[in-house]
Formats: sequence, C-alpha cells, structure tokens
Amino acid sequence: MSQEIPIPVTILTGFIGAGKTTLLNNLLHDMPDQKVAVIINEFGDTSIDSHLVVSTKEEIMEINSGCICCNVRGDLINILSNMMKQETEMDHIIIETTGMANPAPVIQTFLMDEQTAASFELDSVITMVDAKHIWQHVKEEESGQQIAFADVLLINKMDLITEAEKSELEQQLINMNPHAERIYTTYANVDNGDVIGKKSFELEYILNRDPNLLTQTHHHHHNDQVTSYVFRDDRPLDLAKVNKWFAYLVQFKGEHLYRYKGVLYINQLENRVVFQGVHMLFAGTESFKWADDEKRQSEIVFIGKHLDYQELERGFQYCLA
Repeated sequence: MSQEIPIPVTILTGFIGAGKTTLLNNLLHDMPDQKVAVIINEFGDTSIDSHLVVSTKEEIMEINSGCICCNVRGDLINILSNMMKQETEMDHIIIETTGMANPAPVIQTFLMDEQTAASFELDSVITMVDAKHIWQHVKEEESGQQIAFADVLLINKMDLITEAEKSELEQQLINMNPHAERIYTTYANVDNGDVIGKKSFELEYILNRDPNLLTQTHHHHHNDQVTSYVFRDDRPLDLAKVNKWFAYLVQFKGEHLYRYKGVLYINQLENRVVFQGVHMLFAGTESFKWADDEKRQSEIVFIGKHLDYQELERGFQYCLA
C-alpha cells in the first residue's frame, strides 16, 4: 500500500448488548463508496458478530484469541502491518472490541508502536452506552473504563427510558467523563459525520477548533469507581517540575490513570504544551503559540479509578514556577 497520509482509525467499544454491531452496520451502510477495513475482536474462539456485519466493500478481519489486551496487541499490530502491504488503499479502519474489553491497549498500540503510529491515526474512541441497562453495568470495571476512554459517548436505546432517567444518566456520565461528547440515539441511528472523521482523539486539532474545550465547569463527584478531576491555573508552570511530577504519576499511579490530557502554560516556553496519557504511556509536545491577546492558562483533566484529589492537587501546585 503506498498511502502517505495516515489512515484514520475509529475504535468502537461498549458493554455487551449496547448496540455496537447495529451501529457498525449503520456506519458501513452510509460509507458505500469508501474502502473500510473492519477488525472485530471476539471473546473466545467462536466468532458470531462477523456474520451480523453487512457485507459491502469492507474487508473483515478477526482477532479471536480473547480480548484485545497485551497478549493480543501483537496480533493487532500484525494485522495492521499486513494491511499496509496490500495493494488496495484504505479510507478508514473501524476496530470493534468485545464488550468485555478495556480499550486502553488498543489505544496504546497506536501511540507506542512507531510504524503503526506513522501509518495510522486515531480518529476517535466511541463508547456505546445502553441507556436502559447501564446501571447494571456501571459498577463493572470494564464499563467504567470504556466510558473513561471515550471521546464520544453514544447513548443508545433512549426510547426505553424516561426524561428523569435521562437527566440522572447524563449527570452520571458527566461525572465519569466530562469532556466526551454525548450523542443520544435510538436503534444506533446516527449521522456518520457526527462520529466519523471528527479527529476527536487529536487534542491539538480539537483545541484549534474550540480553544475553550477544556474550560467547561465541572463538579467533583466522589465514588470508588471512575472519577474525573480538572485542574487549572493562570500562573506558569516550571518545566523541570512538570517532568518530575508526570514521571511520578506514570510510574506509581499509571495503573489507575485511564486517560489524562491537557494544555500546559510553561514558564520557559512561548508555545503551549499539549499532552495526552493512557495508563503508563504519556506523550507531550509543543503546540502552537499563545496568541498575544490570549489568556495563558494550564488545564489538566484526569480520568481514572481511586484517584486522590488532594494528592493530585498538591502535585499540580508543586509544578508552579
């Protein structure tokens, strides 16, 4: 394959029964002129979902040796590598993970493997939420992680709940992941443009489009499952202290940090620094310059399990120049 532009990848996750396959079929139906590769990860040795996927111009590949996690990440890299050797140019790749999978290793594959990162780019992580049955799953480890990692939350089966239940659900989702876009739907009906080609995983792209993305007001909510905290300050940060703090977080807190991302106002730099992290994988880069009339501000979002707000706040304060 001689493609020079990285192929966009959509990761589709969500608990069993949320409607992932219906969504996948709907998306493919609306992409008739595009060459789409679908990678389906089935739990166990027998695949069912591939028989449910509408057969069009997509190429369907399967990973069958259990959930996509560390032991099959190599399989995913091999599939993607083989795809690059094919003659046919791909327009998009959709990876549907099993309902029991934590999507972090899939995301990490596109961040840590150099060849994969050069050939593919994460477009978005979509998590499907079953509006009717989410309360049965929300205390499950996997369900919380899937919500935490999402850029887009697609809340399905809205016809099965009341307005009061919708308000309660919305507040719960905001508590768990305040910065994911929420789309409400029935029968997994959604416009392709709302979920495909959004580049919602690329923080720098999104901030260019909407500089106030991270400045939504957020109320802290404490529970022992998934929580999210936002820290912001107009005072500059010291680069050496920031590096030391993040090294500590990655090493000692990485297991519980599902996603962390933000913009840093560094004393020594004229450009803003944009960063993203998934568990123990962390990447920061100098981004575009602060505008002359722009308020310089650091803003960090942490989403994870068993997060200690006071400890994170102390670390953030320590970084002040």
